[in-house]
Amino acid sequence: MNNESMINTLLERIQKETGIVLKRDTDREKIQRFIENGGEIPKDFEPLSSALINLITVNETYFERESYHFDRLINEILPNIETASPILPIRVLTAPCSSGEESYTIALRILAMGKKISRPIEIVGIDISEEMIYKANRGCYSERSVHALSQEVLEHYFFQTEEGYRLYPIEEISIHFITGNLFDDKLWEDLGDFDVIFSRNMMIYFDADKNKELLLNFKKHLKGYLILGHADDHLNAKKIFTPLRGEGGNIYTL
Repeated sequence: MNNESMINTLLERIQKETGIVLKRDTDREKIQRFIENGGEIPKDFEPLSSALINLITVNETYFERESYHFDRLINEILPNIETASPILPIRVLTAPCSSGEESYTIALRILAMGKKISRPIEIVGIDISEEMIYKANRGCYSERSVHALSQEVLEHYFFQTEEGYRLYPIEEISIHFITGNLFDDKLWEDLGDFDVIFSRNMMIYFDADKNKELLLNFKKHLKGYLILGHADDHLNAKKIFTPLRGEGGNIYTL
């Protein structure tokens, strides 16, 4: 099999298994360089390698990105959930979580509320990239990643190292990160249900059918609010969920 056929076969398999549609010339060039540099091409019965997954996923994020979503989470969504079922933990999913900035932003925002939320909080981050999950668990970030945080937050929750800004352990909130594929039914069985799902600007990598499949997975496991990014598939989202009105849009309920 020549390189061109190998690239096409690999692109088809990536789309089938991850939902990610790679159409740009730069995507093909990445795969070509991966092959030319001796990257391991999995056989049909083998899973896609973590090196290949890390290559094709884009993980551009930082703390407080699209901060209006966090404003509404703190000022509106969490207080509503708090009164709805005062005993059970509040569960928040971030998917994809990338290197953890979104999950930790939620945690830091909740901590800043003080004792206004009395229920236990659990934040689960999931990403298909093992490299990103490793970085999320380390909790060490560049100056660019933390540029939108106030000096007060940086001094209170981070300490500086030669590598960058590292988070102190957050003990008040349960935060954990999982490597996984959001189209895996078994994964969803293990994850359970969530009061809030953050999934922002991931759907630009999928086709319409995969976006609908993803949104239906969210619906099965959502008890409260879905928060999408500006670039997501809002046409399908509006057919499956009810848009929540107010400033800082792209938020849906059942």
